[in-house]
Amino acid sequence: MLKDLSPKKKFGLMLVAIYIVSLPIFSALTYIILRQNAVKAAYNLGRLRLTTMEAVKAYVDEELRPIFYRELPGRFIVEGMSRSYAAGNIARRAQKEYPGSLYKNASLDPKNPQNSPDSFEAEIINTFTRDRNLKEWSGFRTRSDGEYYVIARAGEPFTESCLLCHGDPGRAPAELLRKYGDRSGFHMRTGQLVDAKFVYIPIGVPLAEARRIVAILMGIYTVSFGIILVIIDVHFTRLSNQSEADKKRIEEINLELMNLNHDMESIISERTMNLIALSVADRIRNPAAAIAGTFNRILKKEALSDPLRERLGDLMLEAQKLDAIVKDYETILKGRQVMFRVEDLNEIMQSVLPLVETERKDKGIEIILRLSDKPPRCMANRQLLRVAVLHVLKNAVEATPTGGAITILTSSDEDHISLSISDSGRGIPVEEIPKIFSLFYSTKKHRIGMGLPLVKQILEEHKGALSVESVVGKGSTFRITLPVRWSEQELRNA
Repeated sequence: MLKDLSPKKKFGLMLVAIYIVSLPIFSALTYIILRQNAVKAAYNLGRLRLTTMEAVKAYVDEELRPIFYRELPGRFIVEGMSRSYAAGNIARRAQKEYPGSLYKNASLDPKNPQNSPDSFEAEIINTFTRDRNLKEWSGFRTRSDGEYYVIARAGEPFTESCLLCHGDPGRAPAELLRKYGDRSGFHMRTGQLVDAKFVYIPIGVPLAEARRIVAILMGIYTVSFGIILVIIDVHFTRLSNQSEADKKRIEEINLELMNLNHDMESIISERTMNLIALSVADRIRNPAAAIAGTFNRILKKEALSDPLRERLGDLMLEAQKLDAIVKDYETILKGRQVMFRVEDLNEIMQSVLPLVETERKDKGIEIILRLSDKPPRCMANRQLLRVAVLHVLKNAVEATPTGGAITILTSSDEDHISLSISDSGRGIPVEEIPKIFSLFYSTKKHRIGMGLPLVKQILEEHKGALSVESVVGKGSTFRITLPVRWSEQELRNA
């Protein structure tokens, strides 16, 4: 089914297939990148908040608590000496700068009910308890108020100093018991781990924004692809039309070239026959005339027997028949009609250029065309003159090496017009120049040497001439010269 479609439709289907395959890939990759960026931003913010809270707790433990013990011995001021209390309060104040984010120091048996873990947080704490090498966990969590990116860090195991507030309730500071009571957060053991710090960063909005951006990019991609598809379709249509036009032009040139070749073959055949006929006539006329003259003198002067005289008379009649054949050949040649009219040599030159275009391009030959501004017109048989010009041009293309150049020049004066075709080939040796216009002489293999003699004959019929200038190693110039006007006698004979 696809093989029956036009190239344009096949190309369009290929582009649509590319769009269908690339759209989900492009969308998925874009969303993954945006999601990773959102997660990275949430992770960095979460780590910043955790690090800040850990710094607060360290400050309370290392600086504030010793000062309070020294200044207020035997007392425990919760607001200044409890690490989790100070961190929690500072986190709530910082909440204004991080709307939607949450910080929580969750514990399995907290003194402060606000630090009680839910099932999710309790499972994370138990994970830290089971695997003491695990110090941090991060992942996604969906709650009733939205989707969050969560970072959890394991708390510190209890030390001996911690048991003052978390060991035996009877030894605990009175201020601590008055604030939280003696039911929770006691009877802990050294090395026990029961808490973790959690930061919740809202990720739903950034992910929704990522999905929105992906949707926008998908729309832009679709519109852009559509525009590109239309542009490509327009250009493809133009190229297709141009290709069809070129194909049609090539077919026309091929047809014209076939017709011209047919004309060349016909002309060559005709001219060959004419040359042979002239040669035969020329070779027969003299012997026939000599034989007839000899027989005539013998019959007039010699005393011959009747049988011999009759036999010689028959031979003389045969010799006269040969002379009649010669006259018939000459009559046929003289009766050959060729139609002439005014033609533009520039136009004829331009009409044959496409016929050598393929060979010219294959060899990378540059054509330098310098045509006369004033149309060089003369009396000509268009088809015959095209044959002559084409043959000279094809010879130039064959003689020019790859990457060479051919210069074509037309000019005119009051009496003559001329066409020069110069190639950059190897040139023709001086001794060979007179021979190239001889019948059956050729410097190329598998050629019979009819071309240039035919061209010369055609130009002579146009009252013109063909000349050549050549320098070995520098190329050759063939010049066609034609008269601008014919005499009245020439016009009558044309």
